[in-house]
Amino acid sequence: MSYLQPVLGLIVFLGFVFAISRDRSAVSAKRIAVGLAMQLAIAFFLLRVPFVANGLLSLNAVVSALQSVTDRASRYMFGYVAGGPAPFEVVAPDNSFIIAFQVLPLILVVTVLSAMLFHFGVLSFIVEWLGKGLRRTFGLSGALGLGAASTIFFGTIEAPLIIKPYLNRLSRGELLALVLCSMATIAGTVIILYASVLEQTLPGSLSHLLTASIISVPAALTLAHVFQPTQPSDLDVMQIPRSDKTWIEVLLDAVDDAVRMIISIAAIIVVLFAFIYLLDDMLALIHADLNLGLIFSQLLRPVMWLVGFDWTNAALAGELMGTKVVLNEFVAYLALADVTEFSDKQIIVIAYSMCGFANIASCGIIIAGLVVIMPERRKEVVDVTFTALLLGNVATLMTGCVVSLIL
Repeated sequence: MSYLQPVLGLIVFLGFVFAISRDRSAVSAKRIAVGLAMQLAIAFFLLRVPFVANGLLSLNAVVSALQSVTDRASRYMFGYVAGGPAPFEVVAPDNSFIIAFQVLPLILVVTVLSAMLFHFGVLSFIVEWLGKGLRRTFGLSGALGLGAASTIFFGTIEAPLIIKPYLNRLSRGELLALVLCSMATIAGTVIILYASVLEQTLPGSLSHLLTASIISVPAALTLAHVFQPTQPSDLDVMQIPRSDKTWIEVLLDAVDDAVRMIISIAAIIVVLFAFIYLLDDMLALIHADLNLGLIFSQLLRPVMWLVGFDWTNAALAGELMGTKVVLNEFVAYLALADVTEFSDKQIIVIAYSMCGFANIASCGIIIAGLVVIMPERRKEVVDVTFTALLLGNVATLMTGCVVSLIL
């Protein structure tokens, strides 16, 4: 059953999206086959070809180096609350880990580093190269290919801004594909943060999360085509517009953006946790053992079984997946770091299945950002974003199925 489950899962997930498609007669079987073949080929190449897998694993040295220098800088600024020596006897060392001072500062360093790499053409070259590959493989317009490729490195709103001058000219199907790709991947600014959280539980976590984002792009483009088939537009832009800012202006702007991002992440976590605790308390009034975790574990248990989990552990996997959708993937990865019930393979599969920004909070971020750019398409942006929330999670689940097969 270990092989049949994920195969059945791919069939069920694609069948579900086909069933709710807006134009089933226009769906191309060839496009679906190309998308699945790309997912399987990328997963096999990145996970099973030794020199490529080892090369990606070496990226974890980057995580260690960035985490080390960030920790040292944080301790200089914040002292013992950031992990430095305490000026008193610590009676509960297990409570000395403070996320706000020992995790979130990494976002600041990575955001600035990403901005500088982008400014000097390193990231822009990679994105343009990937965009050309997606354009040829899937027959996309240049603008959509470029935007889809950028979602591997940039966030839910930063990626669409790469092709900002062309956004309003995208068809509805292309807009869905772009937003869906951003929902089915995670940004480079947080991938190192997540990797640092998961490293003890999932060795080589950075390479795994990067691989997951790459695999999920073909899945997202395939699902966008199945749900709303569309002809590519004639937007043949293939290069990212260059900024005329100096490197110091880029650095200062990146610091400003990162500070706002850190504050937003902290605020979202506090607010969402408060609501979750409130809902759990209300459910406990109905029955002492009833909570959101139990509800999600049972609702998503069959879904996670299709991904490849045994029936017993599928409940815990469903709870983690539900946490990812309702709260966010960061909270879910924090929870995964404490899980001891999963096998090594199951840890990898659930990490891939949750590797995407498709959560309720991301919907608010995308809608707020795109409506400013396209106020006349407000209703369309809202509809597309919530559709992408559903399909983005289906895309990462398909990635989980593919990885379950390859492993």
